[in-house]
Parts: sequence; C-alpha cells; structure tokens
Amino acid sequence: MLQQIPQPRVTRQLSQRAVFEGLLHRGPISRADLAKATGLSKQTISEVVDAFEQRGWARPVGRTSGNIGRTAVLYELCPEAGYVVGVDLGGTKVTAAIADMTCATLLEVTEPTDRRGGKAVLDQIARLAAKLARDVKAHPSRVLCAAIGTPGVVNKRTGAIDLAPNVPGFDELEVGGLLKDKLGGHVLIENDVNLALLGEIWQGRARDAAHVAFLAFGTGVGLGLAANGRLIRGENGAAGEIGYLPIGGDAFSSETRSHGALEYEIGAGGVLRRYRAAGGGAESVKEIFERLAAGEQLAAKIIDETARIAALAAAAVAALFDPQLIVVGGSIGGRQEFLDRLQAHAARCAPRPLDICASALQNRAGVVGALAVALNWLHEELFGLPDLPGELPLPAPKVLSGASR
Repeated sequence: MLQQIPQPRVTRQLSQRAVFEGLLHRGPISRADLAKATGLSKQTISEVVDAFEQRGWARPVGRTSGNIGRTAVLYELCPEAGYVVGVDLGGTKVTAAIADMTCATLLEVTEPTDRRGGKAVLDQIARLAAKLARDVKAHPSRVLCAAIGTPGVVNKRTGAIDLAPNVPGFDELEVGGLLKDKLGGHVLIENDVNLALLGEIWQGRARDAAHVAFLAFGTGVGLGLAANGRLIRGENGAAGEIGYLPIGGDAFSSETRSHGALEYEIGAGGVLRRYRAAGGGAESVKEIFERLAAGEQLAAKIIDETARIAALAAAAVAALFDPQLIVVGGSIGGRQEFLDRLQAHAARCAPRPLDICASALQNRAGVVGALAVALNWLHEELFGLPDLPGELPLPAPKVLSGASR
C-alpha cells in the first residue's frame, strides 16, 4: 500500500520549486509574470516570494518600464545565497571553479597537480577552494557544496579511489571524508570522465542527445556513458573504465595490470613509449604532435597507430551501448589531427556509422560537469522535493567576464 503524502507539505514544496525555477530561468521577473509562468495564484506567489526574501534567497532588483499602467517590482535569485566549487583533478593538472546560486561561473584556476599525490593533493584542492572563495568575496560558510572529479572510482566500502594510478595514494585514503573535513559543506566525488560527459550534456555537444558516450584520451583513457541525461555507473561505479579493455596490448602482461591494456598502449605514457621505441626522441606527447605538424613521418605513424587502436575502443562502445553520439576529448583526443584519424579508422571497423565529434568544452568539460553536479545538489537541497524526487534543470551556464585565470 502506498504511503499517503500530506498534501499541504507537498503543495508548499511544489510552489517553492516552481517559483525557484521561474526565478532561475526567467529572472528578473515580476510576481504577476511568475504567476503566469507557473500557473500559481498571485497570493501563493506573493507568499513564496516573501518567504524567499526573508531567507535571503531572492531580492528585488528594480521595476518594469516601458509598459502602460503601473510598474511592477522585478525579482531575481540572490547570487550570494549559496556557492559551489567544482574541481577537475587529473594526473598532470587540477582545475577548480566557483559558481553562485544562479549558475554563474565567477572564477576558475588551473595549476599542476601536486606530484606527491595522496594527502598533498587533498591539501591542494582545499587551498584552491579557499582561494576561489576569498577572491570572489564569498564567506566560506556560504560554499555549500564541492564536487570533485577524479580518475578511478570510489570504493563504496573504504571511500578510497580505486583504479586511479595517475594520482598516487588515493587508493589508501577515505577521500570524501577527508575533503569534507578540510572544505566543510557537502562533498561529492565523481569519476572525471563522467563529469566531462555531464559538462557536455549541460553546455556542449550532447545537449540534445538521449544516449551519449564521452571518450577521453590523454594521460589516461576513460569513458562516460549517459542514457536520457543520467549517468550509467554500474554495480560498483566502475562502468566506463575502458582503459582495462583487452585492446591494443597484452591484457595478461604484468606491465598492463595497473593501468589496463588499452591505457598502457594509448595513454600519454604509451604513446611516448612507442615513439621512443621506434627511434624518436620526444620528451612529451605534445612534442610528438608538433613534429607531426612539421611533417615528420615517424610522428604521423605513431599518432595514426594510436588513433587506430582508439577506433577499436569506439567500435566496442558502439556495439555494447549503441550511442547516438560519441564525444571525444582529452589532451590527445582533443587534437583535430588525432580526431580526423580516429573518425577515419572508426568508419572502417565500427558495426554502423558513428557520429564522433570533438568536445565543445575541451579542457573545461570536467570542471563544467563538476559545477553542474554541485549546483544540482544545491538546488535540490534547498528547493527539491524529498517526497516527490525529480531533478531541477539547470539553465544555460553564465560565465562572467574574467572568470578564467
């Protein structure tokens, strides 16, 4: 038998949710226009708006002009009512950004990942979050949520991050709990490629795709999957750990066990290793691409081999998941000369024609996805419906001038 939900409480929640959505997507807006947009009575709108003002969630910002008759007060959400921090942690760099209640990205910073790993990286994340809050003059108590994207998956039993060899020491720490102690507020941990996919769904190539995959080729190799806007995580949260596909290298070799056969072969370390083994002397994958642009045949051969193996991975994703769209990103995947080769090889080996495109957000996809997750949590925490769950949609993100640094 279904439990009866007290109607007055649900009605109040629905009204607050509707007014919040109206302010978020249409503000500044008058009470009369809120009533038209939501279908609520003017009395209900007035009660909810007054309550929002008292709680510091909404504020008047002027009056209508240019209309015949009386003017009306316009209302908007208070940006400073709550802030979130999003962090995209990679093996070589970490990007952090802060956004306010209205989804405006205020500031973004990037720096090399602390090579010591473990607790040193957690301290680095806490320092960046504090700096962002300080620089936008947000009181630390108003930073209500932080979402962290990291390679690997969260171990449900220990809270450690497993399958993340590029961030040493994370498999020995209860990352979420330690970060909560350092940051305060709510902390969410998510796979970095999943966040890149959510970034593309919010503001990138995947906005109109029902079934979409994000393939990341860079320091590591990763995959994010979403159906109807929802991530597919699997039983243990490890869905998409595509670096462990037995493609490209010997999956039974002890050398490939920690990173996986595919990542060992076409992650940045694998690309550089194969180039050097063939007689090249580059110090980085970036240098290999520079030599490719200069016409070097060895660089072209290695990049083409890498794209060919990556195409096998894309074909496997197509066979197993049947996506409408595959978005490709990462420090290697985001290069047009790589993408062109990947598309050509995929056309020859995939079970059907694939729509493979470059990430629109490029190296910002992960941090945008982290902000999306944190903002969704904040909005649901304040205005969601615990009795009738359902996500509140985010508006198109607003990036204020000078947000990147």
